[in-house]
Amino acid sequence: MELDKKKVVILGGGYAGLMTAVTLQKKVHPSRVEIFLVNNHDYHYITTKVHEAGAGTISHESILLPITELIDAERVTFIQDEVKKLDLERKRVECKNQSLKFDYVVAAIGGTPKTFNISGLKEHGFFLFDWEGTYRLRKHIEEQFQQYSQNPIGELNLVIGGTGFTGMEFIHELKNSIPALCEQYTVNPDNVHMIVVEPNQEILHGYPDLIVADAVNSLNKMSCEFIIGVPVTKVEKDKVILQDGREIPTTTIIWAGGIKGNPLFEGFGFELMDGRVKLNEYCEVPGVQDVYVLGDASVSFNDKGEPYPPTAQIAIQQGQYCAYNIAMKIYAQPVKPFHYIYRGTVMSLGKGKASGIVYDHHINGRFAAFMKWVIEMRYYFMLGGIPLVRKQWKH
Repeated sequence: MELDKKKVVILGGGYAGLMTAVTLQKKVHPSRVEIFLVNNHDYHYITTKVHEAGAGTISHESILLPITELIDAERVTFIQDEVKKLDLERKRVECKNQSLKFDYVVAAIGGTPKTFNISGLKEHGFFLFDWEGTYRLRKHIEEQFQQYSQNPIGELNLVIGGTGFTGMEFIHELKNSIPALCEQYTVNPDNVHMIVVEPNQEILHGYPDLIVADAVNSLNKMSCEFIIGVPVTKVEKDKVILQDGREIPTTTIIWAGGIKGNPLFEGFGFELMDGRVKLNEYCEVPGVQDVYVLGDASVSFNDKGEPYPPTAQIAIQQGQYCAYNIAMKIYAQPVKPFHYIYRGTVMSLGKGKASGIVYDHHINGRFAAFMKWVIEMRYYFMLGGIPLVRKQWKH
């Protein structure tokens, strides 16, 4: 007798969605499951390297991985489409071009940038958020240098909003790329200014003190202007306006103000935190069976009831866990609650330098940069084994 195959629909080809697909294809026999992976684009991009691609210190193509090369095409059906609606009652995913029925759905569709309702930010800002946005940013910065070289009036101001993890990494990458841009477009470096605006009273708010100290030490060696404790209130085509009335003339505002949940989940009555779906201990939506929300679209909590930060590290672990959980359900075995294993964090501080906490040990300098590279290689290995590691090693 042929078994009834369960349909698993995974929405999103980011860290969480892709790890769910890659793990599930190994854990469940093809006679028991049909796996569908839906993503807007036919590629997966390395989120932890968008700051380098945006600043132009690495090739923008180097952070792209074709999804079809990462999955087993005989086990996972990849569908390039846009998710429009999640019909929980009928157990269907409505996409732009088709409808998919599911037994289990894994929504790993990511979040959206936080704009704090700042007027004009969406229209005139550039966001350190996804591959498309950083590619546009890179082209824009090059165009600004080219135009300034032809008409060098005033100053060329580059404004960065936010000094969280991504913002801090981008500040260092951009500082490294400016000398090459000045040389390429014959622009006087003295006329180029990086201006960093942070609404909090300190940089890297909420990060470990040792990482903050390393970042401060690094920034002290850079010629950037920092405006701390003053929020941006308005962005116009040719200037940024601060809460204290100051105006910064610029056509380049780079926003790294964090992320919030995906609007797809609005209207379901789910309990949300900053637009992110609150999960139970099984990475499921409480009270909704077989519906999982992973990655930036969700929020999980530790034993103290504190939310975990939305990082690639937790998204990867959620994807692996979710695949295990679904496999156990398909085979009618008991499931275990999700336990996030925090291994630390490493922040790039420019070429060959970094700072981090790894297994409670503080590391910095070149060794930390090496550890960041090791972490990246480990992810490639988890996705595609030795062949993918070799391929990325060449970049």
